[in-house]
Amino acid sequence: MRIFSNCLEMIREVERDLFEMGIRVQSATVQDRTLHDDEGLTLELNGYDYKLTSSDQMNEMLDYMKIDRSWVDKEFSERVAPELINPGNAWLSKRDLWGKYIHDGTFEYTYNERIRDQLPYVINELNVRPNTRQAIMTVYDQHKDMRNWGGKARVPCSLSYQFLIRNNKLHLLYSMRSCDLLKHFASDAALALLMLEYVSNVIFVDSGYLTHFIGSLHAFNVDLKERGIF
Repeated sequence: MRIFSNCLEMIREVERDLFEMGIRVQSATVQDRTLHDDEGLTLELNGYDYKLTSSDQMNEMLDYMKIDRSWVDKEFSERVAPELINPGNAWLSKRDLWGKYIHDGTFEYTYNERIRDQLPYVINELNVRPNTRQAIMTVYDQHKDMRNWGGKARVPCSLSYQFLIRNNKLHLLYSMRSCDLLKHFASDAALALLMLEYVSNVIFVDSGYLTHFIGSLHAFNVDLKERGIF
């Protein structure tokens, strides 16, 4: 596992790994959209992971990938809000990207819907049993998401967040089934770092490592060509 000390170094090296070692994979769907011909061609690394020791240069990472920090902050605020939010307002800042996934006024799911009831239990568990291995929030819901395979509806890319207090620091293990490097990777990493910082502040424990696991790290051929990469 590669270990990085700042976000900008990490994103550049992850990008290089994909571009140098990725394999060509044809995707049939993306979320609830069916892809046709070359539209679904991707460059992919599978079983990718890394460890990030700090959130230094997070803004530089987001700038590097052309992602608006203000959107990240709005999205995170909605994710941890106690009230039910769907669709919320954060998506409006990226209407061109997220608007096509709104159906009948709502998204198939929001992170707020999936984690808002779990977060207080995780915080309590960490406070009551600091050595726990059970402080886990799951985003993927087998009862709902397995029925949506094959492009029937959106399925979460994030699977789970596991929090561990070790050596007087809170560490986060973040697992994803799928991540689009050019569109979402930097914001996914930033949102995970903000989650780590948020829980650390609530339980008064310093933030530690973010360990990030990704089943399929990929970039779509059409996006690579648009950026002049291939």
